[in-house]
Amino acid sequence: MRPEEGARKQIEIYQRMSGKERVRIAFEMWEMALVMTKASERAMHPELSKEEIEKRARKRMTGGTT
Repeated sequence: MRPEEGARKQIEIYQRMSGKERVRIAFEMWEMALVMTKASERAMHPELSKEEIEKRARKRMTGGTT
């Protein structure tokens, strides 16, 4: 399957879902991205506290608006 076909199929799947299901998936994707961003910050700055890692990761995820 080509990427374009896969993307179209995924859109069709999302369109069949309820709004509640799509929001749940979006939240899960946000959480996964936050975990990955924290890991990246931890790898780049192992000296920082857990709180500072959290702050920097959230800042990256929101474009600096937090």
